[in-house]
Amino acid sequence: MSIGTAIVRVPKEAKKGEVIRVQMVITHPMSSPRRDPQTGQEIPPHNLTKLVLFYNDKVVSEMNMGAGISANPFIAIALKVEESGVIKIAYEDNKGGKWDKTAEIKVV
Repeated sequence: MSIGTAIVRVPKEAKKGEVIRVQMVITHPMSSPRRDPQTGQEIPPHNLTKLVLFYNDKVVSEMNMGAGISANPFIAIALKVEESGVIKIAYEDNKGGKWDKTAEIKVV
């Protein structure tokens, strides 16, 4: 999988007012600054910096990220659902990468 690829899981259905878990895994190296053993030159960090969770186009959660997050992070966020719609995560890294992923949920 390439950098920035995400898997997002939400239940297919939920009851109105239910709190669900939005679970995601994002493929990213999350590397700290280090030195190339061959050349001695510093290799700059490569980290996710921001993640935003949208529910029907409204921001419901924002997360600032950095070097303390593991490679290929697993993230789970609780979300109270009131209506059917689209859950979207948008995320970016310190090298200008920007991605998003969506999942639909039906509220009964």
